[in-house]
Amino acid sequence: MSTLKSNPVAIVLAAGGSERMGQDKLLTMLGKKRIIEHTLRTYRKAERVQDVILVVPPGATQTYEPLRTARLHIVENPDPSRGMITSIRAGLDCSWAQERNFLITPGDVPFVPPETVDQIVTEFVTRRCKVVIPTYKGLGGHPGLFSQELRDDFFLRGDKNGTREILFRHQQDTVRLHLHEPDICFDIDTPEHLAMAADPGARWARVMDQVEAKRKPRLR
Repeated sequence: MSTLKSNPVAIVLAAGGSERMGQDKLLTMLGKKRIIEHTLRTYRKAERVQDVILVVPPGATQTYEPLRTARLHIVENPDPSRGMITSIRAGLDCSWAQERNFLITPGDVPFVPPETVDQIVTEFVTRRCKVVIPTYKGLGGHPGLFSQELRDDFFLRGDKNGTREILFRHQQDTVRLHLHEPDICFDIDTPEHLAMAADPGARWARVMDQVEAKRKPRLR
């Protein structure tokens, strides 16, 4: 298999409504760059990612056009109101994703190190599995990496529970990769999250709160 085909495509989901932020959060400034620019930087700098597909709302291509590069392609989701699964399908349906393994990440997870993405790809190839989900202290993070063999599953399933339906069907072929990187779990949904984003200590503390919240039911 050629290097072009062996390296996965990254599908970055940016068509959500940003209801809790009160504005288009991905275009909100975080330091000197917009949130989406931070996220895209990760996948542009990752050595083991070939192409990046940015899925945006209907009619938003012109807004995001300045971000386009030779390796970054913009695709519109005609009906994001039907859930995140429709954005994944829009990404998978474009020509750059054909016959390729694929990473999936929301656009609001801006601090994943490029080296972490490369590690996920390496583990995927080494383990010869169908899915790799990175985790931090048991908490699932991003990006997930999926085999091209599962492409049809995303079109046939997921309307009710999204990606969880596909993961449930392929539990035996899934590797949960334990990483010492809390930023794989930090997303920005509210103005409060944005305020803590520039402070690594604050955002990692939020991730630990999520870890503890997940552990509590198990201790009962």
